[in-house]
Amino acid sequence: MCGIAGLMTRDGSPPPLAPLQAMASALGHRGPDGDGRYRSADVGMMQTRLAIIDLKTGDQPLYEPSGAALIANGEIYNYIELRNELGCGRAEVFSTQSDCELPLHLYRRYGLEFTAHLRGMYAIALHDPAAGRLVLTRDAFGIKPLYYAETPRAFAFASEPGALIAAGIVQPRLVGRARNELLQIQFTTGRETIFAGVNRVLPGETVVVRQGRIVERRRREALPEGGPLPLGEEEALVRLDAALLESGAAFNGAAGRTPGQSLHDRLYRKRCRRRAAGSARRCAGGGG
Repeated sequence: MCGIAGLMTRDGSPPPLAPLQAMASALGHRGPDGDGRYRSADVGMMQTRLAIIDLKTGDQPLYEPSGAALIANGEIYNYIELRNELGCGRAEVFSTQSDCELPLHLYRRYGLEFTAHLRGMYAIALHDPAAGRLVLTRDAFGIKPLYYAETPRAFAFASEPGALIAAGIVQPRLVGRARNELLQIQFTTGRETIFAGVNRVLPGETVVVRQGRIVERRRREALPEGGPLPLGEEEALVRLDAALLESGAAFNGAAGRTPGQSLHDRLYRKRCRRRAAGSARRCAGGGG
């Protein structure tokens, strides 16, 4: 769990330090291992880091040769495969061993479609000074949080609404409808939060900001289109097992673990034990 936050001013002036520092302090509990700062042109960003991968060279912000900078809260599960693909086996292409460096190189190759190549959980903020834009994006299942506020002076974002409030960017005024929803179902749906003026980047959404205003939104759905397939139990188990093993290999490869036994095998043994227990009960009861 890391914390990210930042500002983009509307008039092109350098972002003031005070709100950036206030947001960094408010997010300090999310990352005790690092405190990264970035200011360039009209954008300022900060990150508090909880170090998991690449303890030595993975401090953020991360940069790529063309000048883009990135901060992130997350884990990219397929970063080893992406390193091999983008680096063609040459380690010198990359500045760090961090999994979060890969989105920078994907962005340079694929533009705003870079998220289609990522597998993992993440909230990412990327500043491209040459293009004059700030890009925010969130994983398709919305595992990692990311909130934003638009004010007359700036666009601001943070991992927690409390950071935006602590910096004085918004006031802690409750939205009655969202508050009631939170009390009823333990969370709020959609873009609106319980705080007036604070919205969330939706799961799978990419937001483009220029001159302190959102100018484009894109969204990648978590689930494929179409309804359920008409499969029998055995075929469904085989397909599920293959998908989980492939996904597990990506995750375990990133974490340095080896995959466990297959789900199909575990379910098969469970069915066998259930049948054996049923047979034993019938025998104990005098049944055939």
